Amino acid sequence: MTAALSSARRLFSTEHSWMAVDPFGSPAQTPSRVGVTPTALGGAADILGVDLPTVRTVLTAGDACGTIRTSTGTVTVFAPASGMVTIVNPAVHEDPSIVAADPLGAGWLFAVLTPAASSFDDLTTREPTDAARVGS
Repeated sequence: MTAALSSARRLFSTEHSWMAVDPFGSPAQTPSRVGVTPTALGGAADILGVDLPTVRTVLTAGDACGTIRTSTGTVTVFAPASGMVTIVNPAVHEDPSIVAADPLGAGWLFAVLTPAASSFDDLTTREPTDAARVGS
């Protein structure tokens, strides 16, 4: 599906989502994994469940596309880029605690295939440092 996360170029949105882009392929030909930053989780250790977009859902960059339910409230997942969801990580449905345990790795949420003309200008290579809010 994608290159190993360790070799991927991780891009971050201001909404505390990340996208791991395969450095050896085109994002229009190789799906990119998407997740949330540890900051987005606001220190919540107990992840109760996830609601994620289904396969073939078309996302628009910056739009809300899912939620993570924690013991302290909910975290909204925002699409870091526009594209179509190609797979949802089955491991996070089976064991949602993976999202808190490894949010930048095994806790990835879904993969998205972006259009060839996609621009990632709104994404940065640095994780945002401002605190995200966990809603109730």
